[in-house]
Amino acid sequence: MSMSPLTIWHYLLIAVLILLLLIGFLVSLRTNSKFSVFTTISLTLMLIGFFTWRSINENVYIVEVSQLDQERFYQSEQIVLKGIVRNVGNYPVANVIATVKLINSHGGVGGKQSLFTQPSVFAQIYEGDNPNFKRQTVEKEELVADYLNPGKAKPFTIIMKYPSYFKHATFDVTAKAAY
Repeated sequence: MSMSPLTIWHYLLIAVLILLLLIGFLVSLRTNSKFSVFTTISLTLMLIGFFTWRSINENVYIVEVSQLDQERFYQSEQIVLKGIVRNVGNYPVANVIATVKLINSHGGVGGKQSLFTQPSVFAQIYEGDNPNFKRQTVEKEELVADYLNPGKAKPFTIIMKYPSYFKHATFDVTAKAAY
């Protein structure tokens, strides 16, 4: 997977971090414990830079999913989801990853269709090794677009296994840019 092109915000962040690092270096030269002060300033700037970089990526590379359609194939126990992913941001996006989450709406035990009879997320974590345990949610991530210019769209198709014990499933499809 290739990286999305850097924006003016990325270059501005790099320039500010370098400027702050130089100021930190000059401040550390004036203290008695030069290495300790410079190391603290460097690590703090790296932490700030990491979270700011991620924040810039989340707010600059924006994609959305539209025109979702589903088809279920009973013989092969698969579901096919079709849709369109669109770049609604102002910058090109290198990779778009769609996340599909299937949720069994009626996963009750013994015919009871209650919220209290469905396995919780906590139970799913610890019952995963039990061969008789049936998960009530299924998730899948898939690369759906390689490169999207601003305002452009691409159709996508995702094929995934549909658990046979699901009585009525709802699904949620979200897309995000992979940076």
